[in-house]
Amino acid sequence: MQRLIVLLGLGLVALAWSTLALAQAAGTLADGQQKAADGDIKGALAIYQGLTESQPESYEAFAHLGGMQLLDQRYADAVKSFQQAITLGDGGKRSFIGMGMAYLHMGQLGPARAAFVEARTREPENSADVDSIISWIDSRKPQTSPAHP
Repeated sequence: MQRLIVLLGLGLVALAWSTLALAQAAGTLADGQQKAADGDIKGALAIYQGLTESQPESYEAFAHLGGMQLLDQRYADAVKSFQQAITLGDGGKRSFIGMGMAYLHMGQLGPARAAFVEARTREPENSADVDSIISWIDSRKPQTSPAHP
């Protein structure tokens, strides 16, 4: 019995060390921000992807990953990352604005507008830029579908 307890204890220590090593290998938010500032979008993407895997409950990691995916023109992936950040508790407007920008780039004006409206309601102060984007979307002619026979 004592041997089993010792083996179990050693297993838990090994698991803790491997988790710590994985977290260190993934980098930090600051590491990703430095890569992005240096213009290394792929490097920042790798760091933030690693962080989302090692810290799956971090809305910050998902929000930063979404931002880099947006810069890398991976719009659908960016939307998913921003949605995950919001689900995990990103309560500000940052992820909604990022999601709105991704939808705009995909030509999906309805979801883009909804994301920007939500961003404005989350933080109404200093929302002039968001309001101008919403106005621009509203000024676009709606896409007309072909008439049905």
